[in-house]
Amino acid sequence: MDGVQDTPVNAEICGKYCGACPTYKRNFLARYGPGTLFCARGTSLATSKVKTMGCFCPACELFTEHSLVIGYFCAKK
Repeated sequence: MDGVQDTPVNAEICGKYCGACPTYKRNFLARYGPGTLFCARGTSLATSKVKTMGCFCPACELFTEHSLVIGYFCAKK
């Protein structure tokens, strides 16, 4: 299956999970690019500062639909 595409629809889906994710919230990742949809856009520009505290990526329908693995797309390449 193709990778996750950077589209407004996918960004909206992702936002439901990133917004509640403890790693996203506690590291204030909304302040850094790319903001959300890390599985399509790449890791946060704050990657070196990100302390992982739980990941909501596996709950996202994009994760299942695209057969993604591991999670923590905001912090891990």
